[in-house]
Formats: sequence, structure tokens, C-alpha cells
Amino acid sequence: MPNSSLEFDISSVPADLLPHLEQEFRQGRLMDHVKAQKEAAKTIGGSADKEYKAVNGLGRLRMRIDEYTYHYWGQRLGYQCWKDKQFLNEFERDNEYARVNCGGTKIQAGYGSKKPKFTKKYGNN
Repeated sequence: MPNSSLEFDISSVPADLLPHLEQEFRQGRLMDHVKAQKEAAKTIGGSADKEYKAVNGLGRLRMRIDEYTYHYWGQRLGYQCWKDKQFLNEFERDNEYARVNCGGTKIQAGYGSKKPKFTKKYGNN
């Protein structure tokens, strides 16, 4: 009865083919990552066009990240990378599809000097 799993003995692969096999494994993994990025760009890519507001106590919505990308970088660098400010800045810079247009919570009105811009004068005063 044949084994239904996809197991094979890597030592049976000729030594001159090992670099090619390694390259194929890496390209396959990268191919999945590229597919996930394209899918995420379709599903959350319109986030930059919409206007979001920050939530008091939580802060602003900075990026929208799909689950594949979250786990890909979490497994590759460790999940603490999502708390690292430098990593987040670089990720936001390199992945435009994840950016979100988010404004602040405070409304600023009447900034500038207290001096009036113009005055009306009637008569000789």
C-alpha cells in the first residue's frame, strides 16, 4: 500500500541537484508570498482612498495587514517585530497597499495670531 504523504529521502537527491532543489523550495515560498500580497492589494488596497479617524484611547489606524503577511513576517523574524517601530516604518514604506489614510481626533480651529486680519474704519477715526 503506497504511503499517501509526500515524504522522500533528501539523501537520494544527487549532490549537483541540491542547490536547484533548494532554489525551487525558496521560489515556491516566495511565490506564495507574492500571491498573498497581490490578493491583499485587491482586498485591502482601497484603504488609502478612504478616510479613517483615530479612536481616542487607541490611537490612529496605521496599516491594514492581511493574515498571511502577518504570520509570514512573524514566523520569519518573530512576532515581536510587529511591536518594533523601525520594522513598522520600513514595512509601511515598502508596502503601499497596507497604508491607511487616517486623520486625528482633535479639531483645530482658529490657529494663528489674535490680531484681526482687517478692520473697517468709518469716518476720520
